[in-house]
Amino acid sequence: MSWSQTLKNRQQIRARIEAGNEIGVMFSDIRGFSSYTARQGDRAAYHLSKLHEELLEKTIEGNGGFIAKTMGDGIMTAFSDSSQGIKTATRLQQEIRSRNKQFPEDPIDVGIGLTCGTPIMIDADLIGHSVNLSQRLSSSAKGGQILVTERVRSAATLQEGLHYLSLGERELKGLGRQHIYEIAWLAEVSRLSDGEDRLTLVLTERGTVVIEPAKQQLADTHQGRARNNQGARFHRLKRGLSHFTRKAMDAPLHTSDIAREYNLDQVEVFPIGKDVIVQLENKNLRLRRVDPAAASAFLTKLNGSKKQHARPPAASGKKTENPCRK
Repeated sequence: MSWSQTLKNRQQIRARIEAGNEIGVMFSDIRGFSSYTARQGDRAAYHLSKLHEELLEKTIEGNGGFIAKTMGDGIMTAFSDSSQGIKTATRLQQEIRSRNKQFPEDPIDVGIGLTCGTPIMIDADLIGHSVNLSQRLSSSAKGGQILVTERVRSAATLQEGLHYLSLGERELKGLGRQHIYEIAWLAEVSRLSDGEDRLTLVLTERGTVVIEPAKQQLADTHQGRARNNQGARFHRLKRGLSHFTRKAMDAPLHTSDIAREYNLDQVEVFPIGKDVIVQLENKNLRLRRVDPAAASAFLTKLNGSKKQHARPPAASGKKTENPCRK
């Protein structure tokens, strides 16, 4: 990003604030940065933060924005309006999705929060309610999510292929209850989340399942035995499942151990009461307290997509004998 363009964008944003007009404020935050640093070391963490910044810089200049602050695992960005921020946020998530497909054994996740308002601008820094709100949204977002406020939804028209998804009201620390919307940027067919909204599965039109983990990077897996009158049914189902799936019943699984996108033939879903076991190739997740109707709908869509994207069987090459020949 050229310095002259950065300066121009910054001056335009300052002029809008001084005129009392709203600007877009975006926070993007790397999920699991502390655990990544402990696992991979400081140098690897530094390269990860620089990758995050470089991916942002690819699109920020043309969208009228500038990077206001970097904080290791997070970056604050400002735009002349929230529509420009949405374009940048979408592009960033697309770039990360492409990167994770190239390196499935070492995925990274970024959660994004976007607001609009008239913060106070000091040099290149911003302070104010819209800044705090954007940071809270970013912290609440799962990897791959873009969360926005009601104000952004009302002000910004989405480009083709995107749509707003209402997530209802949520309590944001220090800021009270806010109605939150997600910008659905994946061409999705269906989605399924656990009861605590710590993990979401997104079935895409491309014929894949995308994993969106929450900030704590831990899938909520079963850590005890079934109780009460569901116990016998639980164990009967458990015995009938594969070895890999049975392991998910008893051991927690960190999402750093799994890829972020799977082909349909690598995914199996097993509803068990209010829980769902998701078998991902040779890894497994347990989603607890899932809405049974949502699980049934997702499974129906998943099976339908598997049939739609099924590959025709390869020809064996063996000649078939003509039954009319003697």
